[in-house]
Amino acid sequence: MKTSNLSFILVLLFVSFSLEINANGIKDNQEFTLKVIGLEQTDYEYIFRLKQESIFPKVNLDCQSFFNGLHFLSKEEKIIDRFDLDSHECEQLFLMIQKMEGKSLCLNVQLVKGDLSIDQSGSSCL
Repeated sequence: MKTSNLSFILVLLFVSFSLEINANGIKDNQEFTLKVIGLEQTDYEYIFRLKQESIFPKVNLDCQSFFNGLHFLSKEEKIIDRFDLDSHECEQLFLMIQKMEGKSLCLNVQLVKGDLSIDQSGSSCL
């Protein structure tokens, strides 16, 4: 019985350590591209989940909280990092994504420099 408990504890520690390494690896990547395909409504009126392809499992466009912007989330929906936008920028990005009508656009993010560029043609997505 003690051996099975010890094995179980070791497996839990390994899984926990693996998840931490993965989250740190994502956080270290300070320059990346998001291919945005659309928006999904969340339970909150002005927070939207981006339909996207990137290194992040989930990304929210948050135009409701005190700090508006892009929130990069883990699978467990914990914020890994964020890119702040003022309320006007947040609204403009929302409208731009909403008007895409099935097309994709690329968001090129440089967290350290605080730079966000948008390619509406979708040609600069990795």
